Amino acid sequence: MAEPMTTIAQVEAGWPPQAAPAEGMPARLHWDGLKPPLRTPMHHFIWSQACLDTIYPTARPHILMTRGGIGPFVRTRAIPTLVLAGAEELAEPIEPVYEDDAAAAALADAVLAEGLPVRLGHPPAETPFAHAFAAKAKATGIVISLPTAGSPFIDLDPSWCDGLARFSSRRRSDFRRMRARAEAAGPVSFHFHRPSPAEAGALLDKAIAVEEKGWKARAGTALAYDPVQRRFFRRYAELAAADGILRINFLTIGPAIAAMQIAAECDGRYWLFKIGYDEQFAHCSPGQLLMLESIARAAESGLQGFEFLGKAAAWTGFWAQTERPRVRMNYYPRNAVGLAAFTRDAAVIGQRRVRRWIAGSGKQGA
Repeated sequence: MAEPMTTIAQVEAGWPPQAAPAEGMPARLHWDGLKPPLRTPMHHFIWSQACLDTIYPTARPHILMTRGGIGPFVRTRAIPTLVLAGAEELAEPIEPVYEDDAAAAALADAVLAEGLPVRLGHPPAETPFAHAFAAKAKATGIVISLPTAGSPFIDLDPSWCDGLARFSSRRRSDFRRMRARAEAAGPVSFHFHRPSPAEAGALLDKAIAVEEKGWKARAGTALAYDPVQRRFFRRYAELAAADGILRINFLTIGPAIAAMQIAAECDGRYWLFKIGYDEQFAHCSPGQLLMLESIARAAESGLQGFEFLGKAAAWTGFWAQTERPRVRMNYYPRNAVGLAAFTRDAAVIGQRRVRRWIAGSGKQGA
């Protein structure tokens, strides 16, 4: 069994013996030195650091470490359960960090050896860890593994440097009309920020204020109304700015910020976390204009892809026709704590839905 660490600070301070580090090597160098098959911002040390700093004030951090793999979990207290840090609260395609198939299998073994229920949120599907965990978990309990909406992405090439050329003549005319309407309301400018840690907080506040002026406020999903995500992104913005990967973008019309984006640029790709626009400018679709410019700039800078994090929605289909598949994945061991967790979850979601979950999981081979 991998030795769990109780806090992220302890991980910073040193390693369990099975990690075989150089003497005195700080943990972050090893963590960020791992090379997952598709490295994302969620694999970075600072993502888990921000999660543990802000989301889990009462849960016990439980970092599982094996050779070539790290599982940043927390252990809840009511019914002891391992929860992949941030996976449920942030709704991003998060999975443990591992370098190859062997590391993924070893990490799955380490997680299952804890003998606790496991909640992985909606991780990427069809990855070495997803396959290894689902296959191994069947031997010791019930695993729920059902498809959910994927995360769209664009593989960039030089043709995206002129984004308009990627669209039909009708769509190009639509974009020109959007721009003309925006310019009729005032001078249009794009602002692409690579904030320093000192600048990150103020720029994030501006982005949150723009999001609050759109439909997300009515839906109650804006960061201004979600204290958990707001605390996380404030801490993450500080850490990502220090690493030089934070990006905050605005489209302004006259003195007003009409649209915003919160993103990270790393690992050869552009990772879009949050978008928003001020509904007083809805007639000129400022979010679409900013997206067109953002994708073109990403292509011009030589990035390999543009990732729409979160899940596919109607608006993402306009830009991206390919998705990274995701699944909903929970595990319940065949023991007393597993039965208690399964009973708790069944009460929350309803017995009929649980039966559909189990039937669907069987068809998925989970």
